[in-house]
Amino acid sequence: MDEIEVEGVLRDLRHLHSFVVTVPGKGLGNGDLRVRISLGLHTISKSCARGEHHLEDENGKPRAFCEDRYAFSLGLPELARRMIEQNYFCWQSLDRNRAMNYAVIDIAPGRIRELVDGEHQVIFFYLYPCSQDVADVNLVVTSCHAREVAFGRIKRRFNMLTVLRTCLFQQKRVP
Repeated sequence: MDEIEVEGVLRDLRHLHSFVVTVPGKGLGNGDLRVRISLGLHTISKSCARGEHHLEDENGKPRAFCEDRYAFSLGLPELARRMIEQNYFCWQSLDRNRAMNYAVIDIAPGRIRELVDGEHQVIFFYLYPCSQDVADVNLVVTSCHAREVAFGRIKRRFNMLTVLRTCLFQQKRVP
């Protein structure tokens, strides 16, 4: 993709705008649980050397537009909605900076026995309480990219609703 095409794509990133998913009856006092989903810059870019970059992330680190990540990111809003509404499982995972996040792949809970080790598109996210009236919990998708996954090495799996409610009731960032 040439420089002009990249600039055009970067001007139209509406699919990365935050939105709210509501889960009936799972909030405080059996009220609704409202989850504000935000998709980060790493969902459309990859790390690179300074001077080769199109963007800078929230920490000022250079990022290069990635066609593969961008293509996958177009479906992220619907996938994020589905992983909450269908209560996908997730697991804890360290990122390159040794920060703990949750990881999830696009497989419905009823198909969990079909998981095969190998390369999968993995979505990385964390949660923290929302201080605005628009939602109860913020879910921030920090990155998504193809990664080798060995499911036998995952020590503990969590349901999405469990981690969302943990964040809500404990009023702290998780993991």
